[in-house]
Amino acid sequence: MAKTNLTDEEKQQIMEAINESTEPPPELMPKLFPHVAEKYDVAILDKAKIATLEYAGKRSDAAILNQTFAMESGSPLQAERFFNEGSLSGHTQLELLDFLNKSKTDWVNLIVQGDNLQFLKTCFQNQDPLIKDKVKGKVKLVYIDPPFATKSDFGGAGDEKSYSDKVVAAEFIEGVRERLILLRNILAEDGSIYVHLDYKMSHYIKVILDEVFGKNNFRNDIVWFYRRWTAASDSFQNMHDSILWYSKTHQYNLNKVHIEPTEGQRKKHEKGWDRNSVYINGKRQPQLIIYNKEKVDAAIQEGRIDINEFARKVVIDITKTIAPDVWEINYINSQAKERVDYPTQKPEALLERIIRASSNPGDLVMDVFAGSGTTAAVAEKLGRRWIVCDFGKHAIYTMQKRILRIGESKDLNKNVRANKKYGKGPQPFCVVSCGAYDFSRIINLRENKDAYINFVLGLFQLPRDSKNLNGKYKLVNIYGEKDGHPVEVYPVWEDEYLKDIRIDEDYLKQILIQSGGKLRGDYYIITPETCTVIGDTILKNDSGKEVHFKLLKFPYKVLEEVSRNFQITEQPNSQENVNHLINATGFYFNDEVEIAVKKIKEGLKITKFKTGILNRNGEKFNGLEGLAMLLVDVNYDNNIFDM
Repeated sequence: MAKTNLTDEEKQQIMEAINESTEPPPELMPKLFPHVAEKYDVAILDKAKIATLEYAGKRSDAAILNQTFAMESGSPLQAERFFNEGSLSGHTQLELLDFLNKSKTDWVNLIVQGDNLQFLKTCFQNQDPLIKDKVKGKVKLVYIDPPFATKSDFGGAGDEKSYSDKVVAAEFIEGVRERLILLRNILAEDGSIYVHLDYKMSHYIKVILDEVFGKNNFRNDIVWFYRRWTAASDSFQNMHDSILWYSKTHQYNLNKVHIEPTEGQRKKHEKGWDRNSVYINGKRQPQLIIYNKEKVDAAIQEGRIDINEFARKVVIDITKTIAPDVWEINYINSQAKERVDYPTQKPEALLERIIRASSNPGDLVMDVFAGSGTTAAVAEKLGRRWIVCDFGKHAIYTMQKRILRIGESKDLNKNVRANKKYGKGPQPFCVVSCGAYDFSRIINLRENKDAYINFVLGLFQLPRDSKNLNGKYKLVNIYGEKDGHPVEVYPVWEDEYLKDIRIDEDYLKQILIQSGGKLRGDYYIITPETCTVIGDTILKNDSGKEVHFKLLKFPYKVLEEVSRNFQITEQPNSQENVNHLINATGFYFNDEVEIAVKKIKEGLKITKFKTGILNRNGEKFNGLEGLAMLLVDVNYDNNIFDM
């Protein structure tokens, strides 16, 4: 029989259930009876009368949740940059944990860089010390705006590729469904989820949402209507998106959302007082109109209201109406102050309405397709706690900048004058990486140390040298040479390098000291990209000669994918296989970039760019074709990167 692999906490839950003659928590079903749960998914049996979508690659709820507890699933969270009172307070996990221990709160808002599926698995596992018992079952509101599967690339203002939106229908649907299943388990019992889609996929995802959340928990199909310039078309012009709102259970909260009435609504009610049945003290009143209770009560006490002739003498403020399920909110225009030049950016007014409706101050709000960070910005200004996640560095730095500068953006509080600035700094927040360092979760690195070294050298087309390079350079962890210069493999197989040490300037200075001060020229370090807090750096040795430290970085996802699909000891060190791996994981990473930039009147100009990256045809990119994105901080202070 298969082992159940239960934690001590889960064993305690089962013992308590037995002692109290109650059922164990339902989420333990896949772990207690994995094979039974796989074959007879209770949730699916409950939904037997619900229409379902069937397609290649679809897995049961139980299989998805059970796989989350497999060794390779879920990724640890590692603090990269911690901001307190709008200033950088540290780069390390220890600094963040120290803040949480000393402060009156056990929470900081999070910008998570990484695969949102891995992050959701980490939340579901509820073991990571940064979020343990703080997220799972505590999220009051989820808003997601997944790519719409348009098979087209989205580019930013500078035509940078922020993410590729090329997932075909079945893969897209199953990818969204897997995330929805995990989100359902992370939501609070009285929580809500809003899924933002366009006309191409909304009907498919509606059926999936009925499966995952239950059709009885479907609340609204909200139409976001936006005006555009009319254009010639052989069909009606598209001017709306759909936002599907579901609650986790029937115990959900909805705060009434009020909007400005249209001119037609104003005229209708101004003309219609005589024939409307209007009552006080809990009896029926005309729909849509909000009364100024204080004025009405005062008018009754002073005898200015005759209940039988209410319409002629009543004192009413006809100011707002209750929002319907069609929301007319304009797109962000090119001159708007909230515009951050990010593709697919959504207006703050749209998220304000959602967040006000389905959460209250202090509640936790989550967005795992965060993009430009509108959800985080609005949640911050409305006093909610928040977690946002995205993979691209463009998105991460956009969100970081937006939150750091939030005081300059528009205030969203009620009864403030138009365009009034928010005027406050951000609450403490942290940029964390998901899957940044703990390779021991997917590979036993101590047993596979040599295979790991061979593999990462192969990523950068470097053979492992059999010479005594450590003795030659008087340094440890030198496993190859590049153009006659030493190549260090950052020793992630050592626990302290996984958890506590990062490549920073002090790390590089220690290399100079250990080499006896005689190191010169280029020095390469192969490292997972989130094990370093600096880029290429030039330092001088004891003789005043420059040493150029060059970091050869690769993403965690590459190694993770290898561990799932190949035996690392059998992975050939060929460029063909490396490129296949890159395409499979959706990454490009660089073995080395040559770039030259000069300052001109208009700003900065790239005069030289060369990369070894190959395109899908196996050919090198020419010129700037291999450049995906360039972020610049023209006033960099060696502290906060403000692009």
